[in-house]
Amino acid sequence: MSSVSIRVTKIENIDGWIKIYLIYKNNSKKTIKYATFRYSAINAVGDPIGESYNLRFTGPLKPGGTDYGNWEDLWPNYRFHHLKLEKALIEYMDGTEELIDGNLINSKGACYVATAVYGSYDCPQVWTLRRYRDNSLSKSVYGRAFIKIYYKTSPFFVRVFGNSKWFNCLGRNVLDRIVKKLNEKGFENTQYNDFE
Repeated sequence: MSSVSIRVTKIENIDGWIKIYLIYKNNSKKTIKYATFRYSAINAVGDPIGESYNLRFTGPLKPGGTDYGNWEDLWPNYRFHHLKLEKALIEYMDGTEELIDGNLINSKGACYVATAVYGSYDCPQVWTLRRYRDNSLSKSVYGRAFIKIYYKTSPFFVRVFGNSKWFNCLGRNVLDRIVKKLNEKGFENTQYNDFE
């Protein structure tokens, strides 16, 4: 396991520019002083959009702790498809540093469709769906394949249809039924931390 995990919890279009919300966890046994994550934005054909950005968290963050942050006006929305984590520089309170390749970091994306439909990443319905993703879907080969496909395709659908009334009505009807069944199977709708 990498010394840090990070998740994109939400991506918004603010006046034609991308705003992202991140949460990260300290998996190490040392206190983090600074954590800098370098992200690039990728367009639909797989090429970078503009420059990469260093998104920095300021500690101290103790072992097992989590921190949140958001950044806006990073990349133009009209060409945006997904984010790529390139690397992270972790600086510890004891003066040591660790440079980690982005491919080695547990880095997950947001529940794009559910967040768009319910208007929040933190609400009972999305907490249920996130629990199901982490505690059931991610445990099987087919489930992990579904998650991978979902994170590749859902940003496109949200970007194109996210503000459409029909999309939100249809999505909510479908998701409400799924959430109800998951609640009946024991997946709780209480507050959920992705790194539990």
